[in-house]
Amino acid sequence: MSSRYVDPANDVIFKKIFSDKDRLIDFLNAVLRLETGKKIKKIDFIPQEELPSFKSGLCSIFDIKCTDQEKKTSIVEMQNRPETSFLNRVQCYAANTFVSQIKIGETHDDLMPVILLSLTGRTLFDKEVDCISYHLNVESKTQKRYLFSLSYVFIELPKFKKKAEDLKSVEDEWLYFFAEWNKTQAPPATIKDPFVLEAYNAIEQFNLTEVEYDAYLRSRLGQEAADLMMSKMIEESVKLNAQKTALKLFKMGIDLDKISQATDLTHAEIKELIKEHQLLKKE
Repeated sequence: MSSRYVDPANDVIFKKIFSDKDRLIDFLNAVLRLETGKKIKKIDFIPQEELPSFKSGLCSIFDIKCTDQEKKTSIVEMQNRPETSFLNRVQCYAANTFVSQIKIGETHDDLMPVILLSLTGRTLFDKEVDCISYHLNVESKTQKRYLFSLSYVFIELPKFKKKAEDLKSVEDEWLYFFAEWNKTQAPPATIKDPFVLEAYNAIEQFNLTEVEYDAYLRSRLGQEAADLMMSKMIEESVKLNAQKTALKLFKMGIDLDKISQATDLTHAEIKELIKEHQLLKKE
């Protein structure tokens, strides 16, 4: 049975959902777990031309200036899919967003803290790390936080395991929306938050215009090509590491059977690798 909905994590649809400021505020307050009195009250989208540029890779899908109930401001940088060297890239993006606030002649006093929020359909960290993880700078001995300028929030959707009947909070409802969109034909009765219900309406195929649906398909094809390229790069990296390990073990005098067991390379692959390496060494 085909899904009634389109993928909410797709670039085009993600922007459609969260171009509504009230809906985005509802999402951010839920997944950032902001306390009463510190919740986001107002947001402004930062124009793309004001963001740092990169020669390769994708920049964030949204950069938002947030004002909370205490009138404190911060920048939330949102990304909705991983890239190669992802964890290094997100730190680079966040640092560039922080630094780019400085204009010539200005001081550092009014720099806003940056929170990088990443929502991904892949697993990034070990299984003991929760579906939503919060990464802050803390002093190693006291575990107290003194540096507040950069922090990171990662949402790993594969780790969200709650069923519809187990949803207890707005956070649960948003996570279920993103994780289970293709397994339902209607919002579960346990979803009560009006903004999540609006989001379901926004991703219904028949509510997309012809232009929106065409853009969705193009974006989806582009992402599938990027995913294929990423998988190929990961596969090549794994194979290269196996080859390096095989050569080290061979130099240590380990027999081919054990090298094969350790690296998952066949005897023929190991012999060819040794032959190529010896030829290179002679040259």
